[in-house]
Amino acid sequence: MNQIISELESELSGNVVHDEELDVIYLQRDYHKCLERYGGQSSCITIHTGVALSRALITEYRTIEAEILLSKLVDVSLRTHGHDHRASKDAMSGLTLARERKVVVRFEDVSGWFQALRYENEGEDCVVQGPIADPRNVDEEEQRSYESTRIIPFPGTPVICHGLQKAVHLNGKIGDVRDLDLKAMEDGSIDINRCVVHFEDKSLAPVKVKPTNLRVLFDLPKADDAY
Repeated sequence: MNQIISELESELSGNVVHDEELDVIYLQRDYHKCLERYGGQSSCITIHTGVALSRALITEYRTIEAEILLSKLVDVSLRTHGHDHRASKDAMSGLTLARERKVVVRFEDVSGWFQALRYENEGEDCVVQGPIADPRNVDEEEQRSYESTRIIPFPGTPVICHGLQKAVHLNGKIGDVRDLDLKAMEDGSIDINRCVVHFEDKSLAPVKVKPTNLRVLFDLPKADDAY
């Protein structure tokens, strides 16, 4: 876990505008141009542009936005072009990526992250698969069950707040983990203190939340037409 934290420290440090942020801006512009030029989402060019936008959103840890868009693109492409069309395969591949729920496990002496699969025992336990290698080899992974209090959502993972006492108005609110608040321990190691959550409700400011007050959000609620 310390190796993961070290890598995250490097990746998440600084407040400069990353190239990925510019990619999102440019791709949003291109996607909306395609919608206007080709009369909606059914055009192959529009679908491919939307998938590219979604992948850029995932890189920026804006997974909820990406999954909402990809779900629409998959539905439109399957109805318009069929399952075997390149546009449909592209959209479905992107949706599979967006639906991965990445977590790390506190106190687990394993270098790597896991894919959260589901909760069991009324949310007391979380079933995960991994550890995930790079490149990924699913055949070498295994499923394990951990107490939910040991699960830390990885940046980009959709979550829902629960059990908050001082900010009860945030309980039930959903968002993406976009950053991690790291804490130096007395032994010199680094621990994950809180997760920085950006809420789907844009009227809510980002908040630092303890991992124990977050649950991985596996199924997104039906969304408004944002794209």
